[in-house]
Amino acid sequence: MAQLTPLLLQLALFVVLAARHGIGTPLDVDGAVVLTRSEIPLSDLVLSPYSPVYLFLLHLWAGVTDTALWLRGLGLGLAIGGLLLAPRVLRGLGGAHASGGAMWILALSPFFVEQMIAVSPSALAFVVVMVELLCFLEYLRAGEGRWLVGWLAAALVSLLVHGGLYYLVLSLCLGMVFYRERYSGRQRWWWLAQVPPLGLFLVLFGAQFERFVMHRVAQISTPAVAVDQWGSLGSDLPGLWAPIAAGLLAVLVATGLSVCRDSRRDPRHGLLVLGALLPTVVWLVWLPHDFYAVAALPFLAVLASLGIRFYPRWGRQLAWAALAFVYGSAHWFAG
Repeated sequence: MAQLTPLLLQLALFVVLAARHGIGTPLDVDGAVVLTRSEIPLSDLVLSPYSPVYLFLLHLWAGVTDTALWLRGLGLGLAIGGLLLAPRVLRGLGGAHASGGAMWILALSPFFVEQMIAVSPSALAFVVVMVELLCFLEYLRAGEGRWLVGWLAAALVSLLVHGGLYYLVLSLCLGMVFYRERYSGRQRWWWLAQVPPLGLFLVLFGAQFERFVMHRVAQISTPAVAVDQWGSLGSDLPGLWAPIAAGLLAVLVATGLSVCRDSRRDPRHGLLVLGALLPTVVWLVWLPHDFYAVAALPFLAVLASLGIRFYPRWGRQLAWAALAFVYGSAHWFAG
């Protein structure tokens, strides 16, 4: 019961913040475009290159009513489901001492709240990533086939949410290569399980993958754009707020990375670094699709929480106060 109380409080605050951001706010252009895409016949949705699973869910959901508040409720419900899984995933990545703080950082992030109530695949991507990570971590821990089957199902669904989520499959594969001696008994079935996701990725995206890479390879974000994007994780307010938030998050995450310098000995730290850096770099430098940041947020939250715990008591108090000020300002002046 003692462990349940903080989670209920975090969920309650998340719902309150989501309501503040969402109630009375009309759909933006991107949301309206996604809604229009979901209105095509169901037979065509299956062949859609844009997140067919999400469009199918949205098609059913919008069948009740297409008011903005109702449409945002789909993402809110998915987000709550993902947050219910998050404590176990965060504990598996950073340990019990860091998971509590990471949960606060994740659930109350202005960027996270905005993405979860947007009419976009971000909330579904968050749920799929949570399920995939939970099954993977449990497979490493227990070695039971049911967890590997669960991971495989989540990985296949993730490709129907967005092909870019294949990065997580690749990240976990890198982790299994780095720690092959530690998890030698898990290797055979793990690599056999890679065949279906790879096959589905090639079927869905193989023909256009090379053309897409060549088209995007020259479109690298400028440093100023990257700083603004990074700062938006903590605050989307104009002016100096983005650089302030960017600097604060950079210090916390960098400290967390220094804590993980023993990643060769601790597989959790190695997976944490891989899961944080790969999607974040892709998002900041190359492909500014927000679902990459959503997928990276659990890892970044754990790193920031580890970083805060590394400070002396006064430093921890100062860090939490600064984070609360940045988050609170962003939520207070939202809209």
